[in-house]
Amino acid sequence: MKIDFPKLCQQHNITPRGIISIGAYDGKTLKRLNLPNTVKTLLIDANPTAVERLQANFVNSPNTQVVQAAIANHNDTVTLHLTSLESSSSILPWQQYSKIYPNIKETQQLTLPSRTLDTLLEELDLSPTDFNILILDIQGAELLALEGATQLLNTLDAIYTTVHYQELFKGGALAEQVDQFLTDYQFQRVAEETPYHPAWGEAFYVRQTVRTEDGVLPVQPLSPTSQLLQATQQELETLQLQYQETLGTLEQTQDQLQQKAENLAELESQRDQILAELEQSQSQQEQLQTQLQQTQTDLKQSQSQQEQLQTQLQQTQTDLKQSQSQQEQLQTQLQQTQKESDQSRSELHEVREELELTQFQLDEVQVELEQYVAKFHQQKEEITKLQTELEQTKTQLTQVQPQPELTVSTKSKSDNAAIVKLLAKVLAETLED
Repeated sequence: MKIDFPKLCQQHNITPRGIISIGAYDGKTLKRLNLPNTVKTLLIDANPTAVERLQANFVNSPNTQVVQAAIANHNDTVTLHLTSLESSSSILPWQQYSKIYPNIKETQQLTLPSRTLDTLLEELDLSPTDFNILILDIQGAELLALEGATQLLNTLDAIYTTVHYQELFKGGALAEQVDQFLTDYQFQRVAEETPYHPAWGEAFYVRQTVRTEDGVLPVQPLSPTSQLLQATQQELETLQLQYQETLGTLEQTQDQLQQKAENLAELESQRDQILAELEQSQSQQEQLQTQLQQTQTDLKQSQSQQEQLQTQLQQTQTDLKQSQSQQEQLQTQLQQTQKESDQSRSELHEVREELELTQFQLDEVQVELEQYVAKFHQQKEEITKLQTELEQTKTQLTQVQPQPELTVSTKSKSDNAAIVKLLAKVLAETLED
């Protein structure tokens, strides 16, 4: 806050009884006012993180109440655009703000319930008459908050607010629109400053009526001398304020120069360290260059070896193709051999069957032969027996007295003939068997 708030209040006979601060952030603006502990304060912020910080900063302030709420001109929902600089967060999207402050970035969006200021006071069971000063710092949404505080505006004596001369936030009201709205409630802008950027600044509004025990009366117009004196006093105060600001700026510049000198010394130290590191890096680079040359030599040798290996690979591929061709031939021969083997196996099976059949026939012939042999032995025994009988017959014939041939009886001849026929028959049967 660059406007001299206490002096303005004193100049316009305003005694703070209760203060509502919307967009309180960390509460430092309120603490710089050095208000008595008896002043009732209501601190409001939409950012949950800022609310936690406010609660911690005012934990020992019994007359201070901290509330988390998004103040607008309706009871619905709004989108809070959080930024890397929390105090720049707003319920309105950026318009030209990002061009003025390109280093500030939007980090998050929160959907929050919105409340009008009149509704919030009613929900908190607070009376608007307990407050006579309103402080607004809500990044372009100031007119929205004022439009939702029509009951509170009737009880206020002064309003401190940020104002905009360019549309930094989309849909945000300009200073002229705020002036026009507050004129309907008898407020007039009595002071303003643009200490940070020409596009926005701070303004202090005072109600053009005074409160007495009998009620609210309009302010009496000042005489020309009083007006001149007041204008001169305002200019003097403005010059004094500017002098203090210049002094503060000078001190700040000195601090910055000292900081820059320290930074320069640190940068020189860093430069020496970087130079040492650079020399070391150059030495390492030379080593790497030597290694690179060696690597290139090794690479050439490797390429030569690779070419040899490529030649060997081609030869191997040729041999492999020949081997594949031979393998295909062998495969064909194997298939032919397999076919012949199958055929031989089939023929062998047939031969085996014929052998088995022949063996069976041989077994039958063996049986028949054994039968013939047995029969042969039997007949042989019979022949032997007949031979024995024949020998006996011959012996008997020999023993008989020989007769003259001419006298041999016809009967003896007939018997001998019968024996010979019998022997011939037996012999013929034996030969047939």
